[in-house]
Amino acid sequence: MEHEKEARFGFGKNWQQFLPTVDEKRIDRAKESLCTFLGMGDLQGKTFIDIGSGSGLFSYAAFLLGAKKIVSFDFDTNSVAATESLRTRAGNPSHWTVLQGSALNTDFLDTLGNFDIVYSWGVLHHTGAMWDAIRNTAKLTAPGGYYYIALYNNAEGRLGSRFWYSVKKKYNYGSSFTRWCIEEIYTFFYFFLAPLLRFKNPFRFMREYGEERGMHYRRDVVDWVGGYPFEYASPGEVFQWMKKEFPAFTLENLKTVGSIGNNWFLFRNKEHVS
Repeated sequence: MEHEKEARFGFGKNWQQFLPTVDEKRIDRAKESLCTFLGMGDLQGKTFIDIGSGSGLFSYAAFLLGAKKIVSFDFDTNSVAATESLRTRAGNPSHWTVLQGSALNTDFLDTLGNFDIVYSWGVLHHTGAMWDAIRNTAKLTAPGGYYYIALYNNAEGRLGSRFWYSVKKKYNYGSSFTRWCIEEIYTFFYFFLAPLLRFKNPFRFMREYGEERGMHYRRDVVDWVGGYPFEYASPGEVFQWMKKEFPAFTLENLKTVGSIGNNWFLFRNKEHVS
């Protein structure tokens, strides 16, 4: 088990390669994604924390949407640097702070305070202790605030979560050639062959990929096959756990996937809210 803890995918290098693709169109998609799932027109007057900020795109979106205070942090120093790049692009606003830290470090989290919107998309299942990370970060949600997370689904079947756990482990412990092979095989099957079987143009599929959140297909390929540590949970498992650990939280919005991929959850902290 100790050997498994040594492998950790370096998301930050991948996000730094994503930064040159961050144009106005991607930024607008990120803003729309935040507002749509939150059910808000903007973030005026809201405090916002981006846990596992990665490229910093959604922190930047929160800034453009008018959040009055933004805190972004990531475990990966390259991700911190990527987020800092977008903060610089925003003019180095004083109400946006970028930090290096971990969702598992309760001493660090205790210094941050509470927030109207606690956002962590596709991050907590890569910490190596997903349920601890959820518990720690949910506590940052202010009364009346929103806890917005995305977690990998517990998918059954031959190509389900257990299969991908083994692929990701092999990727992280493999040579550069092994990693390249896994990336290319996945790209071929998911982005070329699968669209063809649905009678769709694969090149258009790749070009238009990520419209919902402003992502880029190649960066998501590396993010997906490399993402390790890797944990997952069904919506039901998340509901039951949250009900037990945070009974004041109510589910406000949900988006589920049929197999592998992220389920989106939006909880609201109803503690002390009339």
